[in-house]
Amino acid sequence: MLNPVRVNDRLFGDVGAAVLSEAGEVFTGVAVDTAGWGLCAERSALAAMITAGQYRIAKVVAVWKDEKTGKLHVLPPCGICREFMRSIDEANLAALVITGRDRSVSLSELLPLHEWPAAEPGEGE
Repeated sequence: MLNPVRVNDRLFGDVGAAVLSEAGEVFTGVAVDTAGWGLCAERSALAAMITAGQYRIAKVVAVWKDEKTGKLHVLPPCGICREFMRSIDEANLAALVITGRDRSVSLSELLPLHEWPAAEPGEGE
């Protein structure tokens, strides 16, 4: 999956992601770097999942391969990707995000202030 290519000084495919849907299917995607608008690997994989008619995430992971050392590094999703996962389906707050070889956290842990506060009595009147 990670086979980075340079095109016009832009790097495509240096980050790859895999999403395991709640239905048990795996969807993959790569990062697409453009001058005006880029696409993270996670959103690329999520778009494939949505195209297949699925909206709930069980697990997600993204990795970057260091071209110099060849080592893979697990990357946490950026804020846009975190909010995108939540926006697809609120149940995705329970999805596990792999953040290291032996570490994972729920999406809700990565979005700690994701809930709207309850209205205080008398507010909004």
